[in-house]
Amino acid sequence: MKLINVAAIKVAPNRQRRQFDAARMHEFADGIQKRGLLHPIILRIVGEDYVLVAGERRLRAITDIGALGGTYKHDGEEVASGFVPYTLFDDLDLIAAEEAELEENIHREDLTWQERAAAHSRLNILRTQQAEARGEAPPTVATLARELKPEATEGLGDGELGIYQADLRRELIVAKHLDNPLVKGAKNIDEAFKILKKEEATNRNRELGTIVGKTFTADWHKALNEDSLDWMKNSIDQFDVILTDPIYGMGADEFGDSGGLAVGAHGYKDTVELWREHMEVLAPQSFRLAKAQAHLYVFCDIDRFPEMKERFIVAGWWVFRTPLIWYKRSGMRAPWPEHGPQRKYETILYAVKGKRPTLKMGGDVLDYPPDTNLGHAAQKPVALFEDLLRRSVLPGNSVLDPFAGSGTIFPACHALKCRATGIELDTASYGIAVKRIEGLRAQQELDLAIGL
Repeated sequence: MKLINVAAIKVAPNRQRRQFDAARMHEFADGIQKRGLLHPIILRIVGEDYVLVAGERRLRAITDIGALGGTYKHDGEEVASGFVPYTLFDDLDLIAAEEAELEENIHREDLTWQERAAAHSRLNILRTQQAEARGEAPPTVATLARELKPEATEGLGDGELGIYQADLRRELIVAKHLDNPLVKGAKNIDEAFKILKKEEATNRNRELGTIVGKTFTADWHKALNEDSLDWMKNSIDQFDVILTDPIYGMGADEFGDSGGLAVGAHGYKDTVELWREHMEVLAPQSFRLAKAQAHLYVFCDIDRFPEMKERFIVAGWWVFRTPLIWYKRSGMRAPWPEHGPQRKYETILYAVKGKRPTLKMGGDVLDYPPDTNLGHAAQKPVALFEDLLRRSVLPGNSVLDPFAGSGTIFPACHALKCRATGIELDTASYGIAVKRIEGLRAQQELDLAIGL
């Protein structure tokens, strides 16, 4: 039995200064006096000093025993007052040395979050190896949390450990990725975990895109020449995203300001009464047709936004407080031709069903010029639809546009490898949408022919 004078032991100043409860320390010291010291403390020789590696609680208890004139035994032998049995770190076997080194490092107060996460991960591996050697089940996160935070977790049930388990679980996950420069360079564990989640999501999306890309064709899209109100009431399909541009209820059919770009200009009535008839169907049916986790984008006039917002909230959607803005830099329309100003924007209602997260944190002002007009007065740019969809869809997702117009939804979804279903009652507009799909199919065949 190796003995050393308690006064000769150095305790590194960077060890975590934990509070030791006086009553519990008294109970611990009393137990050592009654049953003996089971394990010696562990020391490391640094120059001419003997530095404590593991066993600070035991050392404190033995110091208290000596101060009160008490005695204790180790391995059946009484230990002289003022002395403590010890083992040198260099004499330990591999597993014992690992445990001692972790005991030394985990309780330092100057650890970086990266060092602490790595140390906690090593402790988990060590406890798993020890459990396997004993033929026992590996430790749970709750067990490790209790070991690392004994004072804070004492008396708590596993279900009450809450933040202690959550923090440790994140550390164990992040520790596996400290070789990633972005993760390792994070300011704290919370930022590192967010970076890791984002990278993992990106990798999953990339893999999904590769898989879907092998089977994706223009035939995935569906254009229907039907009354969308009736179709929505009867459909049993489910969609990940609904993106649509219904009538605005602002008398657009009387503007006559398409500049000759769209044959027949607005070929539909655009009254407030008809808009309300559409919303009475679109609001509840969009919620029914959306999957449990879904996003919704609906173009609207600024005057109609408050009423539309209320209708969709009542239907069950979680609606973003303010509209998204499509900035039409080249917009020429002047509602008051003789008094100005020109209208340079349109508004979009955005809503969420369930807790579907955004995939891209985009701004609420979207700046896109119009596309070459194909014969529809309210035609939206493909790039604008793509921007909205990139925030919400993964390859293979399904998207519904119940007021598809000239079919902007089809090339936008095709670019992102999503299935598009577009409904359009107007025959001429429907014909434009069908031509878009045929164009996608032709381009697809050309790409295959030239090896793209």
